[in-house]
Amino acid sequence: MKTMMLMLVLAVSLAGGCGGGGDSAEGVFADMTANLREMSEILTSVTDEASAKSAVPRIEAVRAKMRDCARRARAVRRPDAATEKRLDEAMLAVQREVMPAIADARQRLMAQPPLMAILAPALQGMEHDL
Repeated sequence: MKTMMLMLVLAVSLAGGCGGGGDSAEGVFADMTANLREMSEILTSVTDEASAKSAVPRIEAVRAKMRDCARRARAVRRPDAATEKRLDEAMLAVQREVMPAIADARQRLMAQPPLMAILAPALQGMEHDL
């Protein structure tokens, strides 16, 4: 997960390209932040086999949105220094908010192999989504 956050920072703050698609670094950042919060909520909600099974399509949907954000970030012009600094600070705040919940959920789920067996295919390769 830490790798995913670092990749997000790079994707949003260092993305170059022609832009022009109406996206901004702030917009992509806001969408990715929402996706990370949603993933945190999904993982936290898994408590039994039924909730694990219902989480799989939700995880897959969030991952698709993350991949879309990564694609969009590559097309966004690099923000000016002030915007980049603001986004970096906002990313640190997101990390402090979301990452502990994701880490706690991950640790709890890893201790429950039957639930991880259900979730693992949906989570596999997530670090490459950004």
